[in-house]
Amino acid sequence: MGLRERKKARTREGLAEAALTLFEARGFEATTIDDVAAAAEVSRRTFFRYFPTKEDAAFPHSEARLERFEALLAQAAGARPWDRARDAFLALASDFTADRAALLRQSRVVAASPTLTAHELKLDRAWEARLATALSQDCEAPDFEARVAAGAIIGAVRVALRTWFDADATTDLAALGRDALGLLERGLG
Repeated sequence: MGLRERKKARTREGLAEAALTLFEARGFEATTIDDVAAAAEVSRRTFFRYFPTKEDAAFPHSEARLERFEALLAQAAGARPWDRARDAFLALASDFTADRAALLRQSRVVAASPTLTAHELKLDRAWEARLATALSQDCEAPDFEARVAAGAIIGAVRVALRTWFDADATTDLAALGRDALGLLERGLG
């Protein structure tokens, strides 16, 4: 990355950290975009260059993680669709474990906010839609079947993540993911 890109990345991370800190201290609903911008020492206009909404600032890495998921699915072309999905989620479990502290903070903020809980569901639906598209292309399953399978897989992943967060992210997320997806695979088998 060049200097300009590094500066943009620092500004974005500064905004995300300021937002998370304020959301923890005041609550999401009680924090304004102006509060976040001031804490990050940038203008309101700068905030909107990096995040289209206040909700997006609470999930600063969601798009990058979703893009990584799609790339992981694409890397394993030729493998069974189920294996590709499982392996992609297990690779992300490693990423999540490395970012444990920030994700635990984010999870607590989300749990305290109905607005963020709703936004998280919207993000989950984006993952589900992308996975359904991949499954329907891979196995030529009818759209309905691919969407059902994707919904079930995302549900299993959500349970594994919730279990991990409930244990203060101290358990093995990859093992939880393997167990959850293994139960689902045997049930769908």
